[in-house]
Amino acid sequence: MKVKTGKSKSRANWQKLNELFAIAVDLDPTAQADFVQQISDEFLRIELAAMLSAVQKADKLNFLKEDAFSIGAEVLVSNETSVNDRIGKYKVVREIGRGGMGVVFLAEREDFRQQVALKIIKRGMDSDEIVRRFHQERQVLATLSHPNIARLLDGGTTEDGLPFFVMEYIEGETITKYCDANKLGFEERLNLFRKVCAAVAYAHQNLVVHRDIKPSNILVDKGGEPKLLDFGISKLLAPNAFESQLEQTATGVNPLTPEYASPEQIRGEKITTASDIYSLGVLLYELLSGHRPFISKDKSYDEVVKLVLTQEPLRPSSVVSNELSLVRKTDENKAETQREIQNPKSKIRNLKGDLDNIVLMSLRKEPERRYNSVQEFSDDIRRHLTGLPVIATADTRLYRFSKFVGRNKIGTAIAAVILLLSGFAIWQGIVANRERARAEQRFNQVRKLANTVLFDYHERIKNLPGATETRKKLVTDALEYLDNLAQNSDDSPDLQRELALAYQKVGEIQGSYAQGGNTGETGAALENYHKAIAIQEKLVSMFPGNDADRRTLANLYAAVGFKTADLQSRENFCRKAVEILNELVEKDPLNTTTRTDLANALYFLAASMEVKGNYDEAIAEYRRSGEIYKNLALIDDGTEKRAGWLRSVALSYKAIGVLLEYKKDSVSALELYRNALAIDIENSSANPNNVQYKLDSAFSYNSIASALTTLANFEEARENCQKALAIQEKVVSDDPKNSFSKFAVARTFRRMGGILQSLEKFDEAGEHYQKSIQKMEEIVRSDPNDNGQNERLAELYSVYGEFLYKSALRKESRKLSGLREAQTFQKRALEIFTNLKSQNKLSKISETILATTESSLQKTNDELANFR
Repeated sequence: MKVKTGKSKSRANWQKLNELFAIAVDLDPTAQADFVQQISDEFLRIELAAMLSAVQKADKLNFLKEDAFSIGAEVLVSNETSVNDRIGKYKVVREIGRGGMGVVFLAEREDFRQQVALKIIKRGMDSDEIVRRFHQERQVLATLSHPNIARLLDGGTTEDGLPFFVMEYIEGETITKYCDANKLGFEERLNLFRKVCAAVAYAHQNLVVHRDIKPSNILVDKGGEPKLLDFGISKLLAPNAFESQLEQTATGVNPLTPEYASPEQIRGEKITTASDIYSLGVLLYELLSGHRPFISKDKSYDEVVKLVLTQEPLRPSSVVSNELSLVRKTDENKAETQREIQNPKSKIRNLKGDLDNIVLMSLRKEPERRYNSVQEFSDDIRRHLTGLPVIATADTRLYRFSKFVGRNKIGTAIAAVILLLSGFAIWQGIVANRERARAEQRFNQVRKLANTVLFDYHERIKNLPGATETRKKLVTDALEYLDNLAQNSDDSPDLQRELALAYQKVGEIQGSYAQGGNTGETGAALENYHKAIAIQEKLVSMFPGNDADRRTLANLYAAVGFKTADLQSRENFCRKAVEILNELVEKDPLNTTTRTDLANALYFLAASMEVKGNYDEAIAEYRRSGEIYKNLALIDDGTEKRAGWLRSVALSYKAIGVLLEYKKDSVSALELYRNALAIDIENSSANPNNVQYKLDSAFSYNSIASALTTLANFEEARENCQKALAIQEKVVSDDPKNSFSKFAVARTFRRMGGILQSLEKFDEAGEHYQKSIQKMEEIVRSDPNDNGQNERLAELYSVYGEFLYKSALRKESRKLSGLREAQTFQKRALEIFTNLKSQNKLSKISETILATTESSLQKTNDELANFR
């Protein structure tokens, strides 16, 4: 069907018209009329009214029918994607869904024989605004990996420039239909709802607010597992997380479903996690009562909005009671109609009290008066299910006592007799219950605070200049909370997962090189990694089929392997990580998160091979890691995720380059270093405030200087060292507590010393060696358990001792004092090397340096013997 208007339409007007139609087509006729009248542009208003009228005359479109968008598309677009079309590597089977900006197809990737859901922007809808929103949804999904969130598998762009992404195909029903079709009782519905809460809470931990929680966005699969879908209008809480925070479409209309949207969302106010709590409350209301909080049938859009903003919802039990009364009045002679309300009296009795209060607390108009978090909301439901007092119900003595009775019916009957004789004992029991409830509330407050400190505050500041001291304080505070939680927590798997994740995060902040600006606490980092491993190993033994638990354990093994001093233990941890992740990737080869983790574990395994002197095997693993990262970067669309993958490609280049230098192939090493520098400069330019990317560029300049020095190109090597120093000294100036950047400066001073020595600028060379030693000694004093830094200090002592030895031979007047000074530094190097070797903590490279140092010390001692 085509609508003739006699007016020419520009591409921009056509795109806006498409966007308006996509919103209006989902409204009933009355609401459509109101919506059209709100449009200020006369051309768009007339055209949209004509299109909607044409569709209504066709008598095909009804409010909220599943085929609404497909019929609308016939009016708008005559050339849609069809069956047997190909989109990238995927063959389209059939259309399975349609929304305001995209179409979802059932598709197949033949090489994997896997059915997937492929979402693509509708033709004609590819405005800049819609494309940005589509990219945001794809990037949000790439950051989320949870068993109750539909997984992102792949993504790309079609030949004609339309972005698409591929997700797991969920064959199931909406959560409301599933509950009704399977006649689930209250407890089953509540447990199912808590799984949805777990998915939303996970998204919140990753700083994502869904903003469109409703039954059609939650499917339940054949195994009874709910899957959260459609992050198309999600909001990112992290500032500047992606290019744009798309609050509205180009039309100026908020993309929301008013029956499920929070009051603040409808008003266009600041969106927080409280908005999702409200939408979850609407969903729970519907699951328990069979109705939404506000009746929207036959009401205009404005009328629905007014209800949400001004009217207080009835208690769910009252809605069921009113429904039962209506059935009795209108259908007294039809008993089967009344039976449609399953066990109405029991339903009302179950809803009254706690469940009424829980639902209504989540639906409060003021965001600050709702639950503090989705986790707290879910925990209140858990307390109700186990007979414990809930936060949402007023804390009266009678209420606490009634909950006690509900949990202990037989015991209470006996206690009633005893009560006549000993009222004081019962009073003590009530007081004890009250204290337990307060303790539980304090426990959840501490739990929330620990998560907020680690996953919100720290993530916002970690790459800012000068943040190390504050980060250290955050970690100290968070650890106090975590240790308290670990000592006082129950065996709840969800809580144990939170604890493991939190301890892992603390370990990364304290000692991970991948974080760039660690706080320089290697011993403490390992201690917290091992705490996380102990928790995670227990979870994996309890739930061996939970892939998310296994993946977390593998990542912990890899992290500990990278930091462990004992060389064999280091390799063993890394191999265990690679083994688990290889299995997970084979099981789900398109999962980008698992592939990223595998690449990371392979990098750490390569490092463990390197320190043992197995250079060829290390190079092979570094290359495998880099190839995975490179392939991942190819499927992304230029966001921060891609920058991280490209950074890892550059790191693999530099790691391989170091080993090629050991193998006397400095020409090949130099080429890899320059490729790495190109990536680092691109990342740093795109993210000028990111300290990590700045340091990456400096390390690449330093690596280039190393290869050029070996090739005797000393002047160019010196220029690259100066560029590295300029970057690193600025970072240290901005954040003097950052031990990682101080190490970077120390390394470059040493490199510059070697170059100046080759240029025969001996005084300047000596000054740079001394500056390097000063920085390294400061680093080791602040973190004496970091064996890697101890090795580097010993190597520096050895290099400087050799420099002093040669300088002494050049200056006869200072020969004796110079030789004694050389001897001092050579002995310091030997002491550190020997100590590490006795503990099996000395790398193969350092063993070679140890032998060289012993030989150099012997030469120095021989020269000193001539003065006796």
